[in-house]
Amino acid sequence: MYSINDVLKILEKGKVKYKYNYLAEISINAFSSLNDLKENSITWVKHINEHSVAYLKNTSNVLFLCDIDEYREDLDNVIFVANLKRTFFRIIKEFFGEMDYDQQIPKVEKSAIVLSEKIGNSVYIGHHSFIDRNVSIGNNVTILHNVVIQGNVSIADDVFIESGANIGVCGFGYYLNEQNKSERVPHLGRIIIGNKVVIGAGTCIARGSLNDTIIEDNVKIDNLCHIAHSVHLRDGAMITACSEISGSVTIGENTWLGPNTSIKNGLTLGNNVFTGIATNVVKDVPDDTLIYGNPGKIKGEK
Repeated sequence: MYSINDVLKILEKGKVKYKYNYLAEISINAFSSLNDLKENSITWVKHINEHSVAYLKNTSNVLFLCDIDEYREDLDNVIFVANLKRTFFRIIKEFFGEMDYDQQIPKVEKSAIVLSEKIGNSVYIGHHSFIDRNVSIGNNVTILHNVVIQGNVSIADDVFIESGANIGVCGFGYYLNEQNKSERVPHLGRIIIGNKVVIGAGTCIARGSLNDTIIEDNVKIDNLCHIAHSVHLRDGAMITACSEISGSVTIGENTWLGPNTSIKNGLTLGNNVFTGIATNVVKDVPDDTLIYGNPGKIKGEK
C-alpha cells in the first residue's frame, strides 16, 4: 500500500518537475489504464481532451499523472509532471516491480546447457537454453527460455534476451559450384552485442560472414525480427516487430524501423531515420529522414 507522499518522494528523488492543485488522501495498491480504472490505483493520461477530462473530473480514489505542459487549475487528484511517460513507468517499476516476470533471480536453470566458462555476475539463463563454448556473457544479463546462442558471440552488460531468440546462426549466402549447384558461403565472423541491448522473442541474428555482426549499446530489437550476417546496428537503433534487415546493412544511431520494414542488402540508413510500417527500403537513406511505402520513398520525394 502506497500513499501520495510516496509518489512525491519519488518525484523529489528523481528531480522531476511537477505541480498539483488539491490531492486527496488516496491509498495506492494497484495500477490501471484510463479505460479500465480501478479504485485506489495510479494511472496516466497521455493527453487532456474532452474524453479524458470526464474521467479526471468524475473519478475518485484514483491518482492521475498528466503532462506538466497541460496543467489546468480545475483538476484535482492530478499530479502534472515533466517527462510523463518516463516518470509514470518509473513509479510503476518502483511500486510494483516485483510483479514483472522478466525480473529473474540470477541462476542457470538445470535444463539449460552452458558450455561457456565466460559467464559474468548476476546472470540468469532460462530453461532449455543453449550457450556455446565460445560465447562470453557480461554482468546483469538475462537470457530467458529456449534461447540458442552459438558460435563466437560476445555479450556485454545489462542485456535482456527474450525466449526463443536464435543468435549466431549461419546467414543465407550461397555461390554456384562447378556443377552449377548452390554451396553455402562460410560464415566465419562473430556477433558483438553491446550494453543495454534488448533482443525480442523469436528474433534471429546471423553471425558475420567476413565482417562481424555488430549490435551497439542501447539497441532494442522487437519480437520476430531477422538480422542478417554482417549487419551493423548503431547506438540506440530501434527495430520493431517483423523487420527484416538483409546482409551488410548499416543502421544509424537512434533510427526507428517501423513494423515489417524490409531493407535490401548492403544499404546504409543514416542517423535519426524513421521508416513507416511495411516500408521496403531499396536505396541508401540520409540522416534525419522519414521514408515510407513500397518501394520506400523519402518524404517530399516524387
